[in-house]
Amino acid sequence: MTNTKGTIKYEFSENENLILSALSGNLRRLGIVVLVAGLLFVAYLVVSFLDPVPLVSVSDARSAMLGTVDYGLWAVIAILVIYLSATVIRLAGPVGQIVKTRGADITHLMHFVQDLTRMIRVSFFALIAVCLLLALSLVFLILIF
Repeated sequence: MTNTKGTIKYEFSENENLILSALSGNLRRLGIVVLVAGLLFVAYLVVSFLDPVPLVSVSDARSAMLGTVDYGLWAVIAILVIYLSATVIRLAGPVGQIVKTRGADITHLMHFVQDLTRMIRVSFFALIAVCLLLALSLVFLILIF
């Protein structure tokens, strides 16, 4: 099928539309979780800046132990963010295949979309973990530090 400018139009198949629809839904969910993570981080920064009086009094030894746990939480958050970054970087390969090859652009594009959808699902759960860790660290900050 050609449009008025002489270029060929392509209509995705039902299966390809299902793949793209799954990607759309996963992107929406991921965006919400990224927003929540960002808001939790802003809350952490604001509370940290305000430096409120701790709500719970703990011994120096317990405070040191909880401080170590808090640093551990942030280390896990950093590892998850590094993992997510590496996953996104790996997605460049399939996109490059679309440009480098001939005759299989749609096939390569759909493989990329499937890989992207899987990566987004993994990212969603990794960012849920980041949100939980940020929330726990925020609770420590408000109650103890």
